[in-house]
Amino acid sequence: MTQVEGSEKRPKTLRRLYELAASISIRGKIVLPYLILTLLVTAIGLYVVTNLVVTSLDERLTNQLLEAGRVVSDSMARWEMDHLESARAVAFTVGLTDALKAGDRERAVALAQPAAAVRSVESLIITNAQGQVVVHGMRQDDGTFEIIEEPFDASGLWMVQALLDAGDPNGLPKRSLGIHLLDQRYYYLTAIPIPLDEQVTGVVIVGTSLDTLLPHLKLTSLADVTIYHNDGKAIGSTFTLADPPESKANTLAELSITPESYQSILSNINVTTGENVETRDRSYRLARGPLRVGNDSLGVFSVALPTNFIVEQRATNRNVYIAVFVTTMLGVVIVGYVIAQLIIRPLSSLVQTSQAVADGNLEQRTGIVRGDEIGFLAETFDEMTGRLADRTRALEETLGRMKAILSSIGDGVLLEDLEQNLIPLNAAAEFMLQEMADNFLLGPLRELTSENPGGALDQQPTWPADQRRFEVGKKVLSAHSAAVRTEDGEHLGTVIVLRDVTAEAEADRVKNAFVAHVSHELRTPLTAIKGYSELMLIGATGLISSEQQGFLKTIHHHTESLVNMINTLLDFSEIEAWDRLKLNRYPVQLSTLVEETVEPWYPEMKEKGLDFKVDISENLPVVNADNKRLTWVIVNLIRNAWQYTPSGGCVTVRLYEQNGNIVLDVQDTGVGISKGDQQKLFSRFYRVADTTQIRGIGLGLYVAKAIIDGHEGKIQVRSEEGAGSTFSVIMPVLKE
Repeated sequence: MTQVEGSEKRPKTLRRLYELAASISIRGKIVLPYLILTLLVTAIGLYVVTNLVVTSLDERLTNQLLEAGRVVSDSMARWEMDHLESARAVAFTVGLTDALKAGDRERAVALAQPAAAVRSVESLIITNAQGQVVVHGMRQDDGTFEIIEEPFDASGLWMVQALLDAGDPNGLPKRSLGIHLLDQRYYYLTAIPIPLDEQVTGVVIVGTSLDTLLPHLKLTSLADVTIYHNDGKAIGSTFTLADPPESKANTLAELSITPESYQSILSNINVTTGENVETRDRSYRLARGPLRVGNDSLGVFSVALPTNFIVEQRATNRNVYIAVFVTTMLGVVIVGYVIAQLIIRPLSSLVQTSQAVADGNLEQRTGIVRGDEIGFLAETFDEMTGRLADRTRALEETLGRMKAILSSIGDGVLLEDLEQNLIPLNAAAEFMLQEMADNFLLGPLRELTSENPGGALDQQPTWPADQRRFEVGKKVLSAHSAAVRTEDGEHLGTVIVLRDVTAEAEADRVKNAFVAHVSHELRTPLTAIKGYSELMLIGATGLISSEQQGFLKTIHHHTESLVNMINTLLDFSEIEAWDRLKLNRYPVQLSTLVEETVEPWYPEMKEKGLDFKVDISENLPVVNADNKRLTWVIVNLIRNAWQYTPSGGCVTVRLYEQNGNIVLDVQDTGVGISKGDQQKLFSRFYRVADTTQIRGIGLGLYVAKAIIDGHEGKIQVRSEEGAGSTFSVIMPVLKE
């Protein structure tokens, strides 16, 4: 059989098992789980009873091993403290540092030997600042401490060179496990620097052999202890303390571990239990851990306890359990049959009633009256059926009202479902869709992104952001959309309301044409009035009184304001009609343009009592600009600063280069602009509410932005209420 055939057979087998389970009567479905659960509980009980004692003893052994490991670690720490006290007693012996510095070996020996004997030091090595051994002594079997005269090579003691290279008289001690060259025994060594005048004059090494250390560790931990070194090699164990050398070597070889296990244990932090081992014809459980003292990892140690006290116990009363099992199963069958009869009969009635309700008979009821859960279920089912009938009638009434309301609405209402299908909800929607299809022959469907039907762009449309306008043929339609969501926020679709706004679009077009026509007609006579008033002011010096000259100046000032307003309206009409201004661009030296533009404003600023500052950087590059349009922008910004800055304030004009652009800042200390007004400042016909006493039509900044946008530049504002405003015009430099 191939693998594919086997994989096909398994689903078929599972399907057959499922069909078999589904075909079992409800009585079997009730009794069978009881039987299976009884069997499982009995089997689990047998397993728990037979293994509980063994598991408990095994856990106790493991806990005892872990405690022995902690005792070994604590004992090593206490032994280290004894090493440090002995080493410091020798190092700080009066006169020892002077003897080492002078190279007086005899005096160094005379001073160190008594201190080592008093502290019961087993091994002592003292080197000078050059790493040469000056004092070398060992405790003999009779307890005396003798100096070894035989030369001793300290080059193998890395601790000496490490402390000397560090040169820190207060440096931390170094620790290691090493083999002594004289007696070929492993020693636990601790080394500290000998300080003199903030320098290291030598090193003191105090050592204790593993033959001395291991019995103490076994006594304190109550377990056999083994020390591992050199990538898993067992170098000492309490198992071999009384063995001859040949047997000792074999036992240590058996206890050794692999380099991989050694490195893995060395990288751990805590003691972990290991495997069971056989040695000396006995079984032991091991726990291993890193042998750390201070910040130094010396190797790995293990503690071992015999496992012969774990006695496996098994169940002895199997017949009793079998009898209990059989009796329980019989009881389950009988109880299950009775329960099945009590449940099945009312359930059959519930099934028949639910089928009738599913077929649409909402008047059907179960008629079950009982005090148990099934009776409560039947009562709840009957109540649910009654509420369902009431809700169905209410929904039918609501649906009828909604259909009547939608039919009476003049706007078309559509629903866009989750598959983006459009569903008309009233006759007006169907009529508008049909009318759009008929008008599609007169012109393609296009979306109007402007507030006027001509398609001109604008920053702030008059219709809301969730509305869109479309033009097809001679018709303009407004589409308002809103998401349809449940109370839980689930998205069901989008409702769209269509409205015919052709008349509104035509009114906007006629309005724009009227504004442009009237502006052209008004500019001609106003230009004549402005010109003649200027001639009269120039030629009337000495011929008319100062009061009459004031009248002429007033006429000239207001005429000039009207001309500016009309020019602004004409620019606005051009923007509305063509979506842009017609620009005549050529290379312009902006510094010269700004100087010429600000010149007439000096007397105006002085007359109002304003401090007028102009700061123009030198050697500025040229820009590609419409000289006339750009002059209008600069004048408009300066006029705004002049108008909105009270007497005693300051107006500053700066022109400089920044990041490859020419920046023009017009800064004032006027009334400032609120955060809400700043967002609408460049919209058409918008004026700040607190400054309505200043004359204007609210198109200056709108047209200024259109001019700067036409130059591929940017205009922006920074302002705080009561602290003034700064308008910045950013123009790109003309590239060669």
